[in-house]
Amino acid sequence: MNSKKILPILLLVVVVALGAYYLNDFEETPDEIEDKELLVGTTDTATTLDPADAYDYFSSAILYNSLDTLVGYEPGTDELEGKVATDWSIDEGGEVYSFELRDDVYFQNGEHLTAEDVKFSLERARDLEGMPSSLVAGIDEVIVLDDYELEIHLESPSIPFLSKLAYTVAGIVPKEDYPDEDFRNESVIGSGPYEVSEWVPGEKVVFEENEYYWGDSPEAERVEIEIFDSSEELKTAVDNGEIDLAYRTIKPAHMNDLRLSEYVDTKTFESPEIRYIVMDAMKEPFDDLNARRGVAYAIDREQIVEEVYLDERYPLYSMVPSEMWSHRPVFEDEYGTYQDIESAREELETAGYSEDEPMEITLWYTPSHYGDLEVDLAHKLEEQLEMTDMIDVTVESEVWEQFTGRMGEDFKIHLLGWYPDFYDPDNYLSPFLQSQASGFIGSHYADDEMDQMLAEQRQIIDHDDRTDKFVQIQEKLAEEAPYVPLVQGEQFAAFSPEIEYDSVKLGPVQIFRYYTISKEDW
Repeated sequence: MNSKKILPILLLVVVVALGAYYLNDFEETPDEIEDKELLVGTTDTATTLDPADAYDYFSSAILYNSLDTLVGYEPGTDELEGKVATDWSIDEGGEVYSFELRDDVYFQNGEHLTAEDVKFSLERARDLEGMPSSLVAGIDEVIVLDDYELEIHLESPSIPFLSKLAYTVAGIVPKEDYPDEDFRNESVIGSGPYEVSEWVPGEKVVFEENEYYWGDSPEAERVEIEIFDSSEELKTAVDNGEIDLAYRTIKPAHMNDLRLSEYVDTKTFESPEIRYIVMDAMKEPFDDLNARRGVAYAIDREQIVEEVYLDERYPLYSMVPSEMWSHRPVFEDEYGTYQDIESAREELETAGYSEDEPMEITLWYTPSHYGDLEVDLAHKLEEQLEMTDMIDVTVESEVWEQFTGRMGEDFKIHLLGWYPDFYDPDNYLSPFLQSQASGFIGSHYADDEMDQMLAEQRQIIDHDDRTDKFVQIQEKLAEEAPYVPLVQGEQFAAFSPEIEYDSVKLGPVQIFRYYTISKEDW
């Protein structure tokens, strides 16, 4: 090339480069705009990404953010609103639910969502009989009327059924991409605001914005959730700014430290999550009612709240949370507020035990799923039970993935927690007391009168009459004590001051929505 031509070309390149430099002082190019990324920390672990089998908190939390249901809860409330459904009605008998659907919903793979996908998803969840299948077991048939209209026919009337459709077991997945005879545990295809781009069990979950989402775009384009081994590590990470937000599960002492930190904002909301003891009513020694009642008398909830949870929990005297309608403190009425050693010993003696021949039990717990304090709770219960001098306790633990598989088969007494699948007292009673469901949790409690009362309350339209039936159910629960409620929790989140405070939505149904969380400079 002629050297005389090179110089003008070089000058042109310099001018263009300088122009681009000065232009960027006023307008960023797309490549230089920082991604809206949210870094979250938790100690929770998930077990599956299949909505037909997910029944632990973190598995469901992932699914709430990545798939849709017909209806859902308005963020921060217990009020139902339409999701994929735009309108619905219930026949007078309470057996037929009719839905009209949106016509602009696409799955994350680009496929159009229709009524056939809804039918497939609900009937698949029912027929596979996964852990949450009892919530949809009452579906007789789903009838597709056209692409965006369907009817759900129930085997019997169910007033709380609409609320059940807000839980992830009713999550809608594409018919063409899911097996109907097996679970798809490792990945999920939904139509929610995020798609799960990576899941490494026990390590992390990564969400990416769903480009096909029909609703408002999520605030964060990408969310990475790191799973920490302990509350201490989680607290340190948010305090040092290594993550933007920490949610579940932080020790009470660490909560107090974070509340005092000038580098962290915190938010607290009373939670319907409960903790309780499960006793297998079909296995010795707890097939004896007096043995179960002896355990119930030996528990001191106030001491547990004060010494284990540093007053960051509340004593609970029913399986129904204290702020939920129809709650009655039936265990307080039946067994008292504090430990009653004398009554516990009388019950145990009636069951055939003595100081010379004590009841020997192994109390099982899972070490990290419910937070670092689980071991402290287990040993505090060991201490309280052994104060009767008629119970010998051995404490054993099992990791969550194995714990859930063994609790319905191997354990005679173990610790569990519960948060609402749907916001109704039925959700805190039927899964535990209905004879067809109680085996999954491990109590194997079965009583014809209880089954009848549970069936009756689901058909009662009048609120006061339904409340009366719930009170009767709770009173029978306390008398027979296949479960002993312990404490009720609270939701706690700690986050960077860069996070907009009101974008962190805590509420009574305890659904954590990553897609609402925003930073002030976004």
